[in-house]
Amino acid sequence: MEIRIKTDELKKLNLTLKQLAAGVEKVTRDRSFLSLTGQLLVSRGKTNLEEGGYGGKSYKLLTLRTLRQKTRKGYSPKPLQRMGFLKRSLNYSISNGGGLTVRGIEIAKHHQYGAPRANIPARPIYTQDPEDMGEIQDYIIRRFKQQIPDIK
Repeated sequence: MEIRIKTDELKKLNLTLKQLAAGVEKVTRDRSFLSLTGQLLVSRGKTNLEEGGYGGKSYKLLTLRTLRQKTRKGYSPKPLQRMGFLKRSLNYSISNGGGLTVRGIEIAKHHQYGAPRANIPARPIYTQDPEDMGEIQDYIIRRFKQQIPDIK
């Protein structure tokens, strides 16, 4: 079986795809979209810290020495939980150029990516959960429907 598509039809499709790409670019630079995404990342980060891991995986366990030290001082035995400074420091900001920045106290970056020289394993704080991605997709679809009513 062979189906031939005329050049004019391909041009229309290409134009439609370009419009959709421009729409996605516009929506994802919108302050309300960036705010939603920032809130989701911060919320997920706090949840990861509370649960001691992310995506169903636990953070690398503390060394026995660190665990004893925390227990002796009355702190939680979970990694990245002591006084709550890290969790309380998680936040985000939106730049005028349409960028999103997530941050926390200085030590957060060492835990996010790991710091081998300091013997700190990566324990990602800011992660993307499939549930979060679903919320982001739903938001983009709703915005498209508002801006381009013909999209089903």
